[in-house]
Amino acid sequence: RDLHLDLALDDSSIGLSPISTQSPALISYKDIKQAVDESAIKNSLINLFNTFPGQKLLNPEYGLDLAQYLFTPVSDSVAQQIGDDILSGITKYEPRVTVENVSVGADPENSQYEITLTIIIPKISDSTVSFSGILDPTGLKF
Repeated sequence: RDLHLDLALDDSSIGLSPISTQSPALISYKDIKQAVDESAIKNSLINLFNTFPGQKLLNPEYGLDLAQYLFTPVSDSVAQQIGDDILSGITKYEPRVTVENVSVGADPENSQYEITLTIIIPKISDSTVSFSGILDPTGLKF
Protein backbone atom coordinates (compact mmCIF):
# COMPACT_ATOMS: atom_id res chain seq x y z
CA ARG A 1 0.00 0.00 0.00
CA ASP A 2 1.26 3.44 -0.93
CA LEU A 3 -0.20 6.93 -1.02
CA HIS A 4 -1.17 8.37 -4.37
CA LEU A 5 1.51 10.81 -5.43
CA ASP A 6 -1.06 13.48 -6.33
CA LEU A 7 -2.54 13.31 -2.79
CA ALA A 8 -6.08 12.86 -4.14
CA LEU A 9 -8.83 12.58 -1.55
CA ASP A 10 -10.61 9.29 -1.03
CA ASP A 11 -14.35 9.71 -0.46
CA SER A 12 -14.85 6.11 0.63
CA SER A 13 -12.75 6.13 3.78
CA ILE A 14 -13.28 7.52 7.23
CA GLY A 15 -10.53 10.07 7.77
CA LEU A 16 -9.26 11.92 10.74
CA SER A 17 -10.99 15.25 10.28
CA PRO A 18 -14.43 16.23 9.00
CA ILE A 19 -14.76 18.25 5.80
CA SER A 20 -18.06 19.79 6.88
CA THR A 21 -19.19 21.30 10.19
CA GLN A 22 -22.85 20.47 9.54
CA SER A 23 -24.88 18.17 11.72
CA PRO A 24 -23.13 14.92 12.68
CA ALA A 25 -25.29 12.88 10.28
CA LEU A 26 -24.13 15.00 7.32
CA ILE A 27 -20.42 15.19 8.12
CA SER A 28 -18.26 13.89 5.29
CA TYR A 29 -14.92 12.38 6.23
CA LYS A 30 -12.11 12.18 3.71
CA ASP A 31 -8.60 10.80 3.69
CA ILE A 32 -5.72 10.68 1.25
CA LYS A 33 -6.34 8.04 -1.41
CA GLN A 34 -4.15 4.98 -1.19
CA ALA A 35 -2.77 2.95 -4.05
CA VAL A 36 -2.91 -0.81 -3.64
CA ASP A 37 -1.59 -3.75 -5.57
CA GLU A 38 -0.26 -2.97 -9.04
CA SER A 39 -0.82 0.78 -8.82
CA ALA A 40 1.17 0.90 -5.56
CA ILE A 41 4.09 -0.77 -7.30
CA LYS A 42 3.83 1.63 -10.24
CA ASN A 43 3.77 4.65 -7.88
CA SER A 44 6.80 3.29 -6.05
CA LEU A 45 8.73 2.80 -9.30
CA ILE A 46 7.87 6.29 -10.55
CA ASN A 47 9.00 7.68 -7.20
CA LEU A 48 12.27 5.72 -7.41
CA PHE A 49 12.98 6.87 -10.98
CA ASN A 50 12.22 10.54 -10.30
CA THR A 51 14.05 10.85 -6.96
CA PHE A 52 17.70 11.88 -6.91
CA PRO A 53 20.05 10.28 -4.38
CA GLY A 54 20.32 12.64 -1.42
CA GLN A 55 16.82 14.03 -1.93
CA LYS A 56 15.19 11.71 0.62
CA LEU A 57 16.50 12.80 4.02
CA LEU A 58 15.96 9.58 5.95
CA ASN A 59 17.36 7.43 3.13
CA PRO A 60 19.95 9.54 1.27
CA GLU A 61 21.03 6.71 -1.04
CA TYR A 62 17.47 6.15 -2.34
CA GLY A 63 16.74 7.14 -5.92
CA LEU A 64 18.22 6.99 -9.38
CA ASP A 65 20.00 9.86 -11.05
CA LEU A 66 18.66 9.19 -14.53
CA ALA A 67 18.78 12.90 -15.42
CA GLN A 68 22.59 12.72 -15.53
CA TYR A 69 22.31 10.81 -18.80
CA LEU A 70 20.27 13.53 -20.48
CA PHE A 71 23.28 15.83 -20.65
CA THR A 72 25.33 13.41 -22.73
CA PRO A 73 24.80 12.48 -26.39
CA VAL A 74 21.99 9.92 -26.76
CA SER A 75 23.54 6.58 -27.68
CA ASP A 76 23.09 2.84 -27.31
CA SER A 77 25.94 2.61 -24.78
CA VAL A 78 24.27 5.22 -22.56
CA ALA A 79 20.97 3.33 -22.98
CA GLN A 80 22.73 0.22 -21.66
CA GLN A 81 24.01 2.18 -18.62
CA ILE A 82 20.49 3.48 -17.94
CA GLY A 83 19.13 -0.07 -18.10
CA ASP A 84 21.81 -1.28 -15.68
CA ASP A 85 21.00 1.56 -13.24
CA ILE A 86 17.28 0.79 -13.43
CA LEU A 87 17.87 -2.92 -12.81
CA SER A 88 20.16 -2.34 -9.82
CA GLY A 89 17.85 0.35 -8.36
CA ILE A 90 14.74 -1.82 -8.56
CA THR A 91 16.61 -4.81 -7.16
CA LYS A 92 17.83 -2.73 -4.21
CA TYR A 93 14.77 -0.59 -3.41
CA GLU A 94 11.69 -2.50 -4.61
CA PRO A 95 11.75 -6.00 -3.07
CA ARG A 96 8.08 -6.60 -3.97
CA VAL A 97 8.97 -7.25 -7.63
CA THR A 98 11.20 -9.43 -9.74
CA VAL A 99 12.55 -7.78 -12.88
CA GLU A 100 12.05 -9.94 -15.93
CA ASN A 101 13.34 -7.47 -18.53
CA VAL A 102 14.56 -3.88 -18.83
CA SER A 103 14.76 -2.55 -22.36
CA VAL A 104 16.13 0.94 -23.04
CA GLY A 105 16.19 2.24 -26.58
CA ALA A 106 18.05 5.36 -27.67
CA ASP A 107 16.11 7.91 -29.73
CA PRO A 108 18.77 10.50 -30.71
CA GLU A 109 16.46 12.47 -33.02
CA ASN A 110 14.18 13.36 -30.10
CA SER A 111 16.92 13.42 -27.41
CA GLN A 112 15.15 10.78 -25.35
CA TYR A 113 15.19 7.15 -24.31
CA GLU A 114 12.29 4.72 -24.60
CA ILE A 115 12.11 2.45 -21.58
CA THR A 116 10.11 -0.76 -21.29
CA LEU A 117 10.10 -2.55 -17.97
CA THR A 118 8.64 -6.02 -17.48
CA ILE A 119 8.25 -7.19 -13.89
CA ILE A 120 6.67 -10.01 -11.93
CA ILE A 121 4.81 -9.22 -8.71
CA PRO A 122 4.86 -12.54 -6.80
CA LYS A 123 2.60 -11.48 -3.89
CA ILE A 124 -0.20 -10.36 -6.22
CA SER A 125 0.11 -12.85 -9.04
CA ASP A 126 2.82 -14.57 -10.98
CA SER A 127 1.78 -12.87 -14.20
CA THR A 128 4.02 -10.29 -15.81
CA VAL A 129 3.28 -6.58 -15.83
CA SER A 130 4.83 -4.20 -18.34
CA PHE A 131 5.39 -0.47 -18.04
CA SER A 132 6.58 1.73 -20.88
CA GLY A 133 7.85 5.26 -20.61
CA ILE A 134 9.96 8.01 -22.05
CA LEU A 135 13.01 9.51 -20.37
CA ASP A 136 13.54 13.03 -21.65
CA PRO A 137 14.75 16.34 -20.16
CA THR A 138 11.48 16.68 -18.20
CA GLY A 139 11.99 13.34 -16.41
CA LEU A 140 10.59 9.85 -16.78
CA LYS A 141 6.94 9.50 -17.69
CA PHE A 142 5.07 6.16 -17.68
